[in-house]
Amino acid sequence: MATSATAARPASAPQPASAPQPASGGQRSAPAVPRNAPQATPPDTKVKKLSFAFPFLKKGQRDTDAAVRFTDEHEIYQLLSEKEPGGTFLVSKKGFWHGGIHITDSGAGSKLDLKQGVRCIADGHVIAYRVDRTYPVSQLGNVQAPYSTGFALVRHSMEFPKGTKLTFYSLYMHLQAYEEYERDTGKAKPAYLSALAQYKVTSYARDKAAPSRTGQAPDASQQGLRIRSAPKTGRGASPALGILPQGASVSIGERQHGWGKITDAHGAQPYAAQVGDAPPTTVVGGWIFLGSENGGPVVQEILPDDAFDRVMVTLLAGGADDANAQGIAVKAGELIGHLGRFDSLNANPPSATKMAHIEVFCDDSVKSFIEQSRTWVASHSAHPDEWKRLGLSSEPTLLRIAEGTKLYRNAEQAGSEPPVTGVVQRWSLAELARDTNKRHAEATADRNGRKMNWWRVGSADQRGQAIEGWVREEQFAGGTVTREFAQKWVDFACIDGAQDPAHTMFSRTKAWVDFASHTGAADAKALSKLSPMMQAVYRKLFPQGDGSRAADDLCLAYAGESGHYPWLMQAASRLIVKHESEWTNPQKWRQLYTEIENATPNPQYKEEQKRIEKLVWWDEVKAKVPGFPQADVFHLHPVGLVGNFRTKFQFTLEMMQRVFPLAQANVLQELIDELNAHLEVYALDTPSRRAHFFAQVMQETGKSMTVEEGFVWKASALVASFSYFRRNPQQATTHGYQTNRPIKADGLPMNQVDFEAIANGAYGGRAELGNGDFESGDGWKYRGRGMKQLTGRANYRSFTRWNQAHQDEWPEDRVDYEDSPDLLCQPKYAARSAAYFWVANGLPAIADRGTTATQVNEITAIVNRNTNSYAARVANFEQIWIRGDFN
Repeated sequence: MATSATAARPASAPQPASAPQPASGGQRSAPAVPRNAPQATPPDTKVKKLSFAFPFLKKGQRDTDAAVRFTDEHEIYQLLSEKEPGGTFLVSKKGFWHGGIHITDSGAGSKLDLKQGVRCIADGHVIAYRVDRTYPVSQLGNVQAPYSTGFALVRHSMEFPKGTKLTFYSLYMHLQAYEEYERDTGKAKPAYLSALAQYKVTSYARDKAAPSRTGQAPDASQQGLRIRSAPKTGRGASPALGILPQGASVSIGERQHGWGKITDAHGAQPYAAQVGDAPPTTVVGGWIFLGSENGGPVVQEILPDDAFDRVMVTLLAGGADDANAQGIAVKAGELIGHLGRFDSLNANPPSATKMAHIEVFCDDSVKSFIEQSRTWVASHSAHPDEWKRLGLSSEPTLLRIAEGTKLYRNAEQAGSEPPVTGVVQRWSLAELARDTNKRHAEATADRNGRKMNWWRVGSADQRGQAIEGWVREEQFAGGTVTREFAQKWVDFACIDGAQDPAHTMFSRTKAWVDFASHTGAADAKALSKLSPMMQAVYRKLFPQGDGSRAADDLCLAYAGESGHYPWLMQAASRLIVKHESEWTNPQKWRQLYTEIENATPNPQYKEEQKRIEKLVWWDEVKAKVPGFPQADVFHLHPVGLVGNFRTKFQFTLEMMQRVFPLAQANVLQELIDELNAHLEVYALDTPSRRAHFFAQVMQETGKSMTVEEGFVWKASALVASFSYFRRNPQQATTHGYQTNRPIKADGLPMNQVDFEAIANGAYGGRAELGNGDFESGDGWKYRGRGMKQLTGRANYRSFTRWNQAHQDEWPEDRVDYEDSPDLLCQPKYAARSAAYFWVANGLPAIADRGTTATQVNEITAIVNRNTNSYAARVANFEQIWIRGDFN
């Protein structure tokens, strides 16, 4: 029931009586198949779907708003162009090779919700990481400049078509040191850190042994955490095996319902479960509670000393020699870490900076993978059944506007001198559809019976200046506009050429020194000075350029200084460039700094070289991870990759029926339509948010999605649960059932009068709900309704105000729920009321902190603090999350 944090009804309250409860030789005839013979399993033709998410969240419009998912790659390019000139893809502002992108706290981070950290870009497995216990420090005279060597490396697998796979990796460098998590205990840690963590029993754990069979009391000093043979659930407690002493540390493997299974006792000596018995010889295999009791957490998560300051490989199958070893599972959009310190040595004095470097890379197989993908799309794109066999939508997801296309002044009307595009541009169709003002459907269907759409899009002209106008999505007289499949890898191009000798964009290190030192040589910036690989990059980005200032063009183009935002940045994001990784071969950097020193001696170069030698990790990972590529890899833009493959999540009937199997299909479809129409406003735009949201809904509505609270109460339960009935026990006897549901003491079945009386007694006079007394009838009028059982006049009034504040989302839908509370029984408003409570109480922010019982319980405490269903809601969440119902 969605009420205030202190107002609650037991979650076990019964539903209304009408609610569903929860070959050779001659021909032969085929042999008869036994009736019970097993049927052959049809071949699996579906590809494994991969979810994608942009690697960070933006701030809500107000401080109290939940963080918001980026849905448009162009918005990110705008942010990077304006705020992050130093760490751009392919080449930095100073002319160094750069295989990823940078995010800093003072740059793009000023527009991001940095408390939510960096998020994983796609489903995968963390295969290696390094965590600094404390930041290493560079020493420049009397100045200390901390920096992070921490990273997380994730392996991903993409399949298309069936049986054709691409392995790629995402890297998140310069992550926060562990000391910062210890200082800020409210900041969520990434889940992969917990995989190798130990759990230390705290002073809040005060379980003691049971008295002996003769009544002898336990030693008061022997307190700790009870170990059980199985997790404690609503069905009761399993036998106690022993007591872990306070201060003991164990490792945890499997988790269920907020409990963890011990995999290693680390020498802990348990107490006996009962006075007089022998202590258990082992606690491995036993279960301990991981939540809070006695005012605090009963266990504290700690990392052992050997988990810090070194590369940790996390393969979970047979170890380093097992090609099937997977690592630690992580989903798209899950927390991967937070920005770490990386104070620049160029500043004087060095300024405190936090940053993260994000990149994606893969081996040479990307070329054949893209070729096979394009071949399949070319042959099958027009055949919906072929897409269905793969388990994919047969509808294209991207809109491509070619160079030389006219952008009409109005839909279906070219107007006077419409602007003409000078670049190729790509838009997500789902993103375009979010703004109804930028979509126009033709009144007349084409010969295939389809009413074509016109879209208002942005682009750039030949000078790189921003332009805007309307295009028809296909068969457009104004130019070439096509709907494309992501699997076609539209406009992606692999570039494989000779590299620079020292991680610059030049063919010789001396050429970079001349460029950086501004020697004045006439051709210091010329295209001919660049490496063959960078020459190919230049020609892709500046096909009309004369190359005389090629180095400047590449260094400044991304930073908005040349007016090319964001069209050039998106063009660069479709380049897949082969280059030796920055995270290997420190000798290459040493060569560069040697030549720089010869030209301009500077003590900072020695410190830079020391940093680089601590940052490398490639060889250690390759030695332990089967199939990990050589250091010459193809680099992909992380935002461009996500922008191409990310599809807007949509709830489906199949998803909802898996969670609510007893609900009516038409009711579920109405709920689905409402949720899909306002997914971002309802903050249900990540898998973890959706899983947390529906874990609560499951408990409130049951499997039948009952959106109205029932009042079939037993008389004795009314007295035990509500102060009104404790003061008026005769009312409980009169209106509640006696023994057999729903027969009252007078032998008659409960009726509407009884239901209303119970509601008015339970909720009447509740100041925190804003209800009048029993006689006012507010208890019944504002009973629990909707997907989260919104209860109380004050909450209905607040919902009305929230609805008005978001009127732009539903401009024609002006309603007053306080005046018309029964509206919440309609599926549309049942969904909206639940979303209101979810957003208004800051629950998405809790969901963003993690996917453990801790976060479920925090949310439950706000939804229905005094409920006895905490464990059930954790179980709901685990079921949804593990099955991936809403991924």
